[in-house]
Amino acid sequence: MKNLTPRQQEILNVALELFYKRGFADTSMRDIAEVMNVKAASLYAHIKSKEEIMEWISNDVSNRFMQRNDDLKNPSLSAFEKVRILVINHLTAMYNDVKMFDVFFTNIYRLKVDFKDQQKYFQKINDYKDLAEEVIKEYLLSLGLKDDENLMLTTKFSLNVLNNVYRYIPEENFDLEKHIRFLQNVLLYGVIGKK
Repeated sequence: MKNLTPRQQEILNVALELFYKRGFADTSMRDIAEVMNVKAASLYAHIKSKEEIMEWISNDVSNRFMQRNDDLKNPSLSAFEKVRILVINHLTAMYNDVKMFDVFFTNIYRLKVDFKDQQKYFQKINDYKDLAEEVIKEYLLSLGLKDDENLMLTTKFSLNVLNNVYRYIPEENFDLEKHIRFLQNVLLYGVIGKK
């Protein structure tokens, strides 16, 4: 995330909580100011708009997901190794800040909230999604899955599972190593498959 001043970080924290609970569209600058116990006009000394907050969130989330892209493109790694890296990167990025991840994907990516340079963040996330699907597909092909429909469905299903893990395992119950191992095994060996 860009270097925020302490006051901007405070605004972000309050806004993130409100966006998470109410949604971006149902949160106003006045709501943020009220929680902070200041006048709404005073917030504008620190930020341009609530859309700027979404830009900070988008930048942070998209950068976290792109961190290991080069590893996922490395032709010297096996399909197996790439899937392992994908799972580790995805869950680490997501659980780094679950609320930020949820606000981004619910309010920005799915609802297409309008703010400056949003297309840049959509493109970064779409590039990541395409690469993730390519990595999963490559792995499935290496296992011998050739049917195009099953290949597409299994690839989409696998990425959907990764994207929604936080909905099923609350942050306080999430054990990074344990859950990475479990999801790697599910993706690598199947639901009841054996190593």
